[in-house]
Amino acid sequence: MNRAHSTLVALAAALMSAQALAEGPSTAVPGPPAAAAVAPTAPAEATPPSRAEKRYEEMLNKMQSAVQEIAELYGSPAFLQVFTNDPERAAQLKERLRGARSDDDLRRESADLEKKRDALLDDVALRQRESSRLTARLVRERAALDALAAAIDQARRAVEETAKTPASP
Repeated sequence: MNRAHSTLVALAAALMSAQALAEGPSTAVPGPPAAAAVAPTAPAEATPPSRAEKRYEEMLNKMQSAVQEIAELYGSPAFLQVFTNDPERAAQLKERLRGARSDDDLRRESADLEKKRDALLDDVALRQRESSRLTARLVRERAALDALAAAIDQARRAVEETAKTPASP
């Protein structure tokens, strides 16, 4: 392959991290199987097939070693590998891959925010129940104090009336 006329794009992207794999199939990104490869296209003035096959094998070996290294570091994520000579198609594939990653990231962030919202709603409900319980307790204690104040006031009036009336001999 002529370097000036061809662009090699090898996208080896971890579509799912080990954490996403642990979350189960609901977070799986639909796509090709883990080892999908598109055969390279060569211009008409390409080198003989034996050299092209050799370079293709070399690219595959390098890609496989990168996949193994990532798998050792991060578990067993799914990979997508693409070889193309078309820079426009490569740019389009890169953009779609970024979109897929962004979509996954947004879904995870949305799920995290929903969990946080649910936890906050639970906390608000707990605080409201506690507030209602304390309000009811306060009402009962005020009623008891009002009853005590009324009894004291009645006793005070009785003492005053007794003190006003002259004592009979």
